[in-house]
Amino acid sequence: MTLSPDDAADPRAPMRVGVIGLGVAFNFIAARTADWPHVRFTAACDLRPEALDAFAAEYGGFVTTDVAELCARPDVDVVCVVTPNAFHRDQVITAAEHGKHVIVDKPMATTVEDCRAMNEAAEQAGVILMCGHTHSYGPAVRAMRRIVASGELGRLRMINTWHFNDWMYRPRAAWELARDGGGSLVFNQGAHQVDIVRVLGGGLVRSVRATTGIWDAERPTEGAYSAYLDFSDGAVATLIYNSYAHFDTAELTGWRGEGPREAAVNEGARARLAALALDNDESTAKNTWRYGSASRPALWENRLSLFGLTVVSCERGDIRQTADGLIVHGDHGRREIAVPADTDASSGAIQNMYDVLYRGAPVLRGGRWGQATTEVLTAIVSSAAERREVPLRHQIAGTE
Repeated sequence: MTLSPDDAADPRAPMRVGVIGLGVAFNFIAARTADWPHVRFTAACDLRPEALDAFAAEYGGFVTTDVAELCARPDVDVVCVVTPNAFHRDQVITAAEHGKHVIVDKPMATTVEDCRAMNEAAEQAGVILMCGHTHSYGPAVRAMRRIVASGELGRLRMINTWHFNDWMYRPRAAWELARDGGGSLVFNQGAHQVDIVRVLGGGLVRSVRATTGIWDAERPTEGAYSAYLDFSDGAVATLIYNSYAHFDTAELTGWRGEGPREAAVNEGARARLAALALDNDESTAKNTWRYGSASRPALWENRLSLFGLTVVSCERGDIRQTADGLIVHGDHGRREIAVPADTDASSGAIQNMYDVLYRGAPVLRGGRWGQATTEVLTAIVSSAAERREVPLRHQIAGTE
């Protein structure tokens, strides 16, 4: 199946989307879907007047501060929930109870129990619940999965993925640094890596062993982790993430960004944050990244939605990512594969929802998938705290 908006022509288009949460994530979604004729944002809910004013001016849509009011709109087919993690459960359930299909941002929730409640609400209402946005929707990851699934390199044996950047020293909202509310690198960024390795490995993780790191007393939440995932078929994966602003894996993948997500700027990340702290201005700086801010910068990601560097090892070859595609190192030599940038992490779930509703395509990352990913995330935290291997019980197989 392709995730491409280019040939989206259907008499039922456009798909009408209502957005709950006009923050940084919606900035990415809006930028990626700006030219899509088959998706239209018809309503938005947020607490910031400037965000609602900007949405009304840009899209001509209905705006409100009331979630239920948005979900009751007849001109909304799909509700896109892109709010802080703690709000996902109630907002998804409200949308489902109003008969709306739902896309919920990563992570789906911070407990398996919340995920289960969301899934049960969607299943009872007969609506589709889908999880996004994670970098597993990126074209490079999907291309790697196709090679693995083809069997041309033999059985999958090992997945290694590394991400080093300055996430901990970008301006953060208070909840993002509150451990008891799911504010940590594990929950706020870990879903990307976990989804990537679960897609590549087929989804069925048997157990998790992990450690986490809180290495800066002034940022008292997990800013690094190392996890070992054991798949039911014998394949294994290691996930490394260090966001303490020293080395940057962008140096290995060969891309450079622009704006606040610029690669290889770690040397200045701590100084910039320290300057903000002196003025008690970190929350204000975070607000400038959100949709509706007059000074919000252009947000940019690399063309293939690379998330650090991922290398896949099979019996007869290794696959690694590059800025332009993949390189396969096999028994018979080395070959490069160009990968088209047909969609990305931010827009993948929206395009998949359209494909499901109008083209009969399968759901790629449904609610039960999101529940399984959340189970891995909670296992990383539990394993680190208890220094033991954590068995898993809610895993499901992947689609693509």
